[in-house]
Order: sequence, then C-alpha cells, then structure tokens
Amino acid sequence: MRTQPPNILVFICHDLGRYLGCYGVPGVRTPHIDAFAAASIQFENSFCVAPQCSPSRAALWTGRYPHANGVVGLAHSGFANDLHPDERHLAQILSAHGYETRLFGTQHEANSPERCGYQHAHPRGSCAELVTAFCSFLAQREQDAAPFFAQIGFTEPHRPFPHDVQKIDADTVAMPPYLPDIPEVRADMVDMEASVASIDKAFGRALKALGTAGLADDTVVVFTADHGIPFPLAKMSLYDAGIEVPLLMRIPGLAEGRRFSEFVTHVDFVPTVLDMLGMEKPQNLQGRSYWNLLRGDTYNPSEYVFSEKTYHTYYDPMRAIRTDRWKLIANFEFAPTIETPPDYLSNAKGYPETSIALDIPYTDMYHPLFELFDLEQDPLEQNNLAEDPDYAGIRDELARRLRDWMEETGDPLLEGPIPQATYTNRMRAFKRI
Repeated sequence: MRTQPPNILVFICHDLGRYLGCYGVPGVRTPHIDAFAAASIQFENSFCVAPQCSPSRAALWTGRYPHANGVVGLAHSGFANDLHPDERHLAQILSAHGYETRLFGTQHEANSPERCGYQHAHPRGSCAELVTAFCSFLAQREQDAAPFFAQIGFTEPHRPFPHDVQKIDADTVAMPPYLPDIPEVRADMVDMEASVASIDKAFGRALKALGTAGLADDTVVVFTADHGIPFPLAKMSLYDAGIEVPLLMRIPGLAEGRRFSEFVTHVDFVPTVLDMLGMEKPQNLQGRSYWNLLRGDTYNPSEYVFSEKTYHTYYDPMRAIRTDRWKLIANFEFAPTIETPPDYLSNAKGYPETSIALDIPYTDMYHPLFELFDLEQDPLEQNNLAEDPDYAGIRDELARRLRDWMEETGDPLLEGPIPQATYTNRMRAFKRI
C-alpha cells in the first residue's frame, strides 16, 4: 500500500503537435506511445493556450495564461521573457510539499531551472541521452527516498529534426492536409517523422526502466507537447494545427484505457495535479481542474478554448476563442499571415517554398482583424466567414465572449501594446548612457 504521494513524471516534446499514431496519423512510427495511449487516459481535444514554446510551457506549469504570468514571448537569449517574480511553477509548489524535483533536458518557460524550482537540473541532450540520465537516476535512487517530480523535456522534434533512427521513404510519409505536397515539405516531414520515432524509442526505454525499478504503480506518467508542428499554418498560429497537443496520462488507481472528448487545455494541468494530490490550490489559478472528470465525479466541461499569441519572432498580438463548432481569431496588428523565422537553414527551412506553393493572394498575406471558421464544414480553417453578413451575429457574440475572457484574466493588451523583456532591458540600457 502506498504511504506517500505518487511520483510524477512528465514528458514534454518540442513542436510535436499530435503527430502520433494514437491521434490518427498513419504510418508514423510511435508503437510505444500508441501502446501507452491504449492502456492509459487519452484526451482527444487537448490544446495548448499559446502556439510558441515559452508562453505555452509557462502556462502549463503555472496554470495561468501567458499574458498573466509574464512570459509573453520566448525566454531564451535576447528575448529574455521570464515569469513574474510572484508566479509559482509547479516544481516550486511540489518542492514545498516535500517532493524531490528534477529537470532532464529542456525547460523553456523561464530564464533558469532554478527559477522554476528544480533542485536538480541534468544536462541537455538528445532524447536518448536524457532517458539514459533518467534511468541512471532511477538505478541510484534510495528505496525510501522522497517522491519525485521530474520533467523530461525532449528537444525533438524541433527543427532541424534530430534523430537516431533510419528515415522512411518520402512517398510513405504522412502529410498534413493543410500543407502543399511539394518535395521540400515531404523532405521535412520525413526528417520530422524520424525525430518522432526517436522520441518513441526513448519513451519506451523510460517506461521499461520505471517498471524495472518497481515504480510503475507508484508513478503518474504524463506525455504531452508544447504546441503544434513546426510548419507554416501550425506553430506560431492560432489555427488548430498550432494549438493542438497530445495529452496522455497514466494515474495509479484510476481506470485505464479511456478516451475523453471534453476540452482541456494546458492551464488546466496544475489545478488538476494539485486536486489529485489533495493540495491547496493558489487562488490566482486561471485553469479548471478536470480531476473530477478523471475519477468519474460530477464535472462541467468547458464550452470554450482560449488561446493567445503576443510575440515569437516579432510582435504579432492575437487572441482566439474556440467552441466545438466555431473558431474566432482576433488579430491586433497588420502582420504577415505566415510568420517566418529569419534562420532559413534551420527553423525556417522550406518556409519560402511552402509559402509560394500555398499561393496566398496578396490581399490575404496580412492578418485581417477577424478570422471566423466553421470547424464542422471547414476543419482546415481555410474559408474566413468574418465579413459574411450571414455570420455577423456569431462573430460578434464570440468577440464579446473573447473580450470578457481578456478582461477576466487581466489581459494588458486591452490597454495598449505589450512590451516584451527585450524592450524593457534595452531601453534601460539606453537610458543609462
């Protein structure tokens, strides 16, 4: 019988989206993840709340939207966005409750692992190297040690798609239906599939090590990603391809092999974990716990998914509301429809060819104020109904609800442009001269 709280092990992948066999992608080599999904709890409608790495992860680990927790853009290098001083990462909360907290690999939600509350940070590396480090940790762990919380942050399948398996043939790779079927995209998809297959192999090793250590029945295992795949119209956009993420959970004591279709988002994760552990929740959490859903108690599912983007490569503020049928995106700058990073040999490899092949009319190359999509009739979000008089009532109703959410969560965008840390730091340096 368990006498202490369960261990918590979270795998989070960079730029994975739902490119997995268990989410219906044909031919992708994910047997270990698919088997885990079949024997665990799978959420069919799990979304991040931001389609960029740092803001998405900051929301996942704080239970608060990026505009509220301070990470409105990337946290690394000169971008320098960081959690507000009073924000509490899940690792900090669990550490205060006696958990041993460990980071294996990538954290991208703050300026340092220490800011997040990790007591031990293992070096970054490939997914195989991170799992090797995790296996060593398990082998050396004392039997009566405190429960652990570990984040294993895989860099894969972020571009340039590192991998340690053979690549499949370009003719057999699964192509996203919203991308043009051109050689450049197929070549990238082949590389990405190999990177995903490498994740699967590492994930399988980690689960096996957990079982060998006798900890499978004492450990909550979660598998997710930060946002959609790194291609145009996905990552860095609020279309579904940018905000859809996997969420698989194995929780000791709960029935497995279940699938849920209710909306859940990254901001719901922290309140759910704290409810599961019976810990007091911070009053400022903005997510909704789905713990009652998991254990079969009364649960009122959310009608809406809210998401946002403020910065990635540049300032491009937008907010979105999604229901089971409708999606409304509000764009607040006249910015390009497809954001293209400047490093064309890596993060933007294939973007120019893809943009040319999409053949977007010049009049549509920049954001309109509103984009409205009927997801039942137009799941790829290609027919903007926002200016159609027949849909004006739906557009305005969603816009009002979106504005209400912005007000309820204290979105500073309502008051004016939002500076990221780069501006604040550089202006401070400029004034010192």
